[in-house]
Amino acid sequence: MTFRHARRILPLILLLLFCCGRQLPFRWKHVNGAWTLLHEGRAVGKLAACTVPGITSKDIITRLDEKLFLITRICTNSSDGPLDSLRLCIDFIHLGPAGYCMIPAVSYNGNHWGEGNEPKGFIHDGTPWSFSSLRTAVPGATYSEGHTVSIALWGEPVQAGAPFSCSLIPAPDSTVHRLIWPEEEMPLRYSNRDQYTPGFRAPLLLAPGESVKLTAFLTADALRPNHRNIASFLNYAWRLNRRLPESCRPPQEIWDLAVRYAKNSLWAEEGVFRGFSIGLVPRTDGRWIQRPSWKYEIGWCGQNASLANSLLADYQKTGDEESRDMAILCLDTWARYAVLPNGLFRTHFDYILGIAGGQEVLDACNLGTAALNYFEAGDRAAACGISRPQYRELALAICDFMESAQDSAGRYGKGWTADGECVYRDGTIGAFLIPPMLAAHRVTGDQRYLSSAVAAFNFYYGELLANGFTSAGALDTWCIDKESSMPLLRSALMLSEITGFDRYLTAAEHISWYLSTWLWHYSAFYGPASDFQTYGYDTFGGTAVSTQHHHLDPYALFWVKDWLDLAEKTGNPQWREKALAVWQNGNQLISEGNDLIRGKVRPAGSQNEAYFQAAWSAGPGMINDWLVAWPGAFRLETLRRLDDWSQLTF
Repeated sequence: MTFRHARRILPLILLLLFCCGRQLPFRWKHVNGAWTLLHEGRAVGKLAACTVPGITSKDIITRLDEKLFLITRICTNSSDGPLDSLRLCIDFIHLGPAGYCMIPAVSYNGNHWGEGNEPKGFIHDGTPWSFSSLRTAVPGATYSEGHTVSIALWGEPVQAGAPFSCSLIPAPDSTVHRLIWPEEEMPLRYSNRDQYTPGFRAPLLLAPGESVKLTAFLTADALRPNHRNIASFLNYAWRLNRRLPESCRPPQEIWDLAVRYAKNSLWAEEGVFRGFSIGLVPRTDGRWIQRPSWKYEIGWCGQNASLANSLLADYQKTGDEESRDMAILCLDTWARYAVLPNGLFRTHFDYILGIAGGQEVLDACNLGTAALNYFEAGDRAAACGISRPQYRELALAICDFMESAQDSAGRYGKGWTADGECVYRDGTIGAFLIPPMLAAHRVTGDQRYLSSAVAAFNFYYGELLANGFTSAGALDTWCIDKESSMPLLRSALMLSEITGFDRYLTAAEHISWYLSTWLWHYSAFYGPASDFQTYGYDTFGGTAVSTQHHHLDPYALFWVKDWLDLAEKTGNPQWREKALAVWQNGNQLISEGNDLIRGKVRPAGSQNEAYFQAAWSAGPGMINDWLVAWPGAFRLETLRRLDDWSQLTF
């Protein structure tokens, strides 16, 4: 065991000493030649022996905590010659059928929800899917729930050298949790959205007498309903890998850079439009231009309403009249041209300009963002000495439409045509409309809005409890994702404050554990030829997009304040630790205006969207050149929601 390894697990060992005076619920016993895990005397799983020809192995199991174990397997080439093309595994067999299975950030009960072509199930054409540890939020993690206990197995973060892989193999009478050395992705490699390339397996060679040490962490827990055991697994995973964030830019500098990018690079004037471009793309000559299609959006990637509110806040902070004037002009433009007679709001200005093709769909994410931000804009404009009652009116109109269109189960929906027809109901994305509904209750006192919000929250949160995932938040995908659960978190915190009911705070924590399945708990290693190594990108604190998009982005910036609030309300410091990890991660590679990245100088305040941590697109360890608006908008929104910026530092 290395010093670094011992230092990380020492607190867990000390905690274990307190447990030695009582009977522990989980223990190991050697039964019929195999290490068997017992729960209250009953076998719940066993460690499969290594059966690779020419390899002899020794297994050591070390208890680290009441429910956490370190498995060490030493494999030695006992043959007379070298062994190549080796494939070594640690298999733990969870006895009995599984009711729920998960590979964090990769597969949620087999990814059967949605219309995407991401890996479905856990076996493809008779071969178990194997995924690189670089794809998983906890390295190589697999998780299953049986009749009585849950099991999670994962490996150590690779600090140097090659990663490893994992498989999860459910069967009618057991579920195999497998860690695999060396790295492989079989039978196919998921390499881009709905696209595959041939499978891959790295070489592994052992000379005669040479040994290799394989390590795994295993945690077991007595089963609780609604997938709540995920919390105990992820709690251990975080405690093993957490660290204090390194230095980050001061908040004022982050604010100033984001304001510069919005004003100097994203501001756009086209026809009657006055507002912000969705982002910049590179030309072949190295210059940057605003994206020439699908340009102007009220929320989601474009974030016009949030950027305008941040510029109003900038005026309040600095007195910069240009910030104020840009903000009001943007908000007025959308308020004048995007409002529909039925209360809906046109979310993409390209249709208003007549430059967009295809069916115009007004989606819940953009509509919720528009309503929530226009409530805020009315208040901020008034604080700046500008009367804009129409801002609140249009926000209330959106809420009135949604309250009347809500179905009997509590669902709002995913998207509507301009004439008010709901084109799709399913998916958690409808939860984006709950926070503005609660804001409508706050500004009017009308119980109708609160009742609508509670009904919607009960439905969408109920789906998370039942299914173990949320869905359909990323508008360019149709799958299980992280983004759709963010409004549930914010809604739970708002409802806790409005009602005083503890159950909403409990819900906020449960939602946060689900969000944590998308959060990178470790710093992955990449070679010198990678962008990550060249420009110093650290995966720790990043979040994966969805089961259909296997790359990292800084979207979790959006809920930094929510996790800070949750830490304060619950007394659980882990939420603050994660908030700060997210904040540090999301503030990497922000250009100061003279940074040469991938051969091009990026404008001040810009940041690329995607970080390919696995074999995805140009990855692993590569970044893209899409300088989208939303990361800067989310940084500004987080800062303007915080009264005390010192909360973002230890």
